[in-house]
Amino acid sequence: SVTGITFTANVKAGPLTLIPEVRFDNTSKSDMFVDGNNNFTTGASQFVLAAVYAF
Repeated sequence: SVTGITFTANVKAGPLTLIPEVRFDNTSKSDMFVDGNNNFTTGASQFVLAAVYAF
C-alpha cells in the first residue's frame, strides 16, 4: 500500500493566485519509486506551482 500526503495553499496577490503544492508518497515496498540516480527507494516527493490570473 502507498501512503500519500498533499499540502496545498492559495496565495492571492490582486488578480493573481499562486497555488503551491507539495506531495509526499511512502510505501513499504523498496521497488516502488526510483530516485534521481535510478536507485529504488521507498518514498517520493513532488512540488508543483500553479499560477492563475483572473481578468
